[in-house]
Amino acid sequence: MLTRRNVIRGIQNPALALTLLRRLFPWDAMRHDPECSHLIRAWSSGRLARVPLGKIFPGVENHNVVLRKPESRIVGWSLDLQELVHMLSVIKVTKAVRILEIGTYDGFSALNMAANMGDTGKVSTLDLPQDQDESTLRAEGISNAVTSGLVGSKYRDEPESARIVQSWGDSTKVDWVKFGAPFDLILIDGCHDYPFVRSDSLNAVNHIRPGGTIFWHDYGQCVDVSRAVDELALTYPVKAILGTRLACLRMTEGVERK
Repeated sequence: MLTRRNVIRGIQNPALALTLLRRLFPWDAMRHDPECSHLIRAWSSGRLARVPLGKIFPGVENHNVVLRKPESRIVGWSLDLQELVHMLSVIKVTKAVRILEIGTYDGFSALNMAANMGDTGKVSTLDLPQDQDESTLRAEGISNAVTSGLVGSKYRDEPESARIVQSWGDSTKVDWVKFGAPFDLILIDGCHDYPFVRSDSLNAVNHIRPGGTIFWHDYGQCVDVSRAVDELALTYPVKAILGTRLACLRMTEGVERK
């Protein structure tokens, strides 16, 4: 903390002064610690107010969650553990049983969401068709297309896979109704380029049930995600979750679709 006492201590002890500078400007952490850098970079874009999760979901702290393969996540792509715990806690407090995930990646999020639902729950998760060449997809403007064979690998052969339905397609072109709309919870974590995020956001608002929840991943870190979500927030009460890269919209009573 930058106090008068610590400034004096820093003057008297150059080594301590260096420590204080590193604390104020954590460049080493950003270069060498991906987990830490996510928290810092999550403030690099976006205008939303950041609030504790409990302010949006009172009582969320009273719910326990199950974590599956938590140390197998791929840092920089998967949800961080704090983000995952927040989302799973919301599934518990809202008793979500119909979930749609845009952007399967390796299935880490789908696996954990399925593990925190009842036997009647279903996670529908959508990713791009695997018969398309990754370089071709990138040339078409889909910047974060993933390698064929990786999609869904985390939940494959796991008991929770019985509650997961893998679908294939471009989220901006397919009809979301066929995935089981209206949904209790939607996670938008597909292509992070602006046109896709904007389209996914509008689709999510139109296919979430009253009282349902929409999450966006990488808000504050990815400029295009922040831009699309900030635009939606001009109409809807979207908030950023403190300490994460999550933005959240809860379609509570009184929130009308426009």
